Amino acid sequence: MSEPITLSMRRQRTFDPPPELEQLLRAGSSLHPLRFEGGEVGWLVTGYKEARAVLNDPRISLREWPPLLTEEPAKHAAYVDMMGRTGLIAGEMLAMDPPEHTRLRRVLAPKFSIGSVTELAGAVDEVVGRCLDETEAVGRPADLVKTFATPIPQRMHCVLLGVPEDDIPMLDAIGKTISDTELSSEVVIATTEEFREYLEGVVARKRAEPGNDLMTHIIETGELTDDEILGLLVLLFVAGVDTTASMLATGTFALLCHGDQLELLRKDPALVDAAVEELMRYLTVFNIGTLTRTATEDIELGDVTIRAGELISVSLLGANRDGERFERPDELDLRRGGRGQIGFGHGVHVCLGQHLARLEMRTALTRLLERFPDLRLAGSTAEVPLSGDAALTFAVQSLPVTW
Repeated sequence: MSEPITLSMRRQRTFDPPPELEQLLRAGSSLHPLRFEGGEVGWLVTGYKEARAVLNDPRISLREWPPLLTEEPAKHAAYVDMMGRTGLIAGEMLAMDPPEHTRLRRVLAPKFSIGSVTELAGAVDEVVGRCLDETEAVGRPADLVKTFATPIPQRMHCVLLGVPEDDIPMLDAIGKTISDTELSSEVVIATTEEFREYLEGVVARKRAEPGNDLMTHIIETGELTDDEILGLLVLLFVAGVDTTASMLATGTFALLCHGDQLELLRKDPALVDAAVEELMRYLTVFNIGTLTRTATEDIELGDVTIRAGELISVSLLGANRDGERFERPDELDLRRGGRGQIGFGHGVHVCLGQHLARLEMRTALTRLLERFPDLRLAGSTAEVPLSGDAALTFAVQSLPVTW
């Protein structure tokens, strides 16, 4: 094994991978020794074919839930201890392998199927329309992060789960605290425990007054324990909002920075499906990859033997920029369509909410360009702030536009 590398998540130039990752992508190898935050040495996967193989291999486990690349091991251990002590770990699907993972996912799957998501099209259209009305009411310039990209997934989460939009400020604060890698473990743990109390109240109300929503569905299946329900709800309330908001904001920014591609979409709205896939591939807003996984036995991957117990992290960004899979991978090309991109992951842990995220992005981009055909940046590209090292998603922090 060659000398292990460390890897920064920060993208130094707009949309480009971190310089260290760019060097790896040009190195001609798809697996690289990697030193993790806790000092462990494992592997980073950057090749498309190898990434799909790892994400689909039952011998590579999530159960041990090792540290994320962005967290201190001691902080992570304290959080895991709290999740176990409060019982919330029972619903933490991201720390499970089949068959436990399969059982919980089977409960959720009907509400995330293409058919069920299609039934939400009217609600998505209504939410997007309201956000566009509010954007126009703000006047020029408007910050699309505040008026468009963030409230769309927040409000649709309320529709999906069956909670009032009045809860959004509180839920937003909780989500930001839980996902903030710079806060102390004590703050994150206290916030999560408060969140459990809120969820207990919501579950009690749903049992008394059922609705046509995901939370009612989870309760009425009768297949999950109370701890599993609450743990699952912690995940569901937090997951999907930041990533979709990041895609809407940064995807719009990418189009505004690539005038030829923006004009293609303006002239041919039918390209929106292909545009969403290509933006997912090109941006890959999850900064490093998936949760780090652990080999449960020796595995041959390419010309490398990954030993049992070694850590493996997949760079979704690297895989989506693999020149062997995507021609001209560093170019944004809506006509390409990004077919096969793995921005939502792959295998049994592929993002459960991918169909809803796609619907939100398709509707939002289409309606945005219809409402504001002359949409453009209100300042220079260099003035648009990007997320820093600690952020789990790559995103613009504000997006001032005019029309």
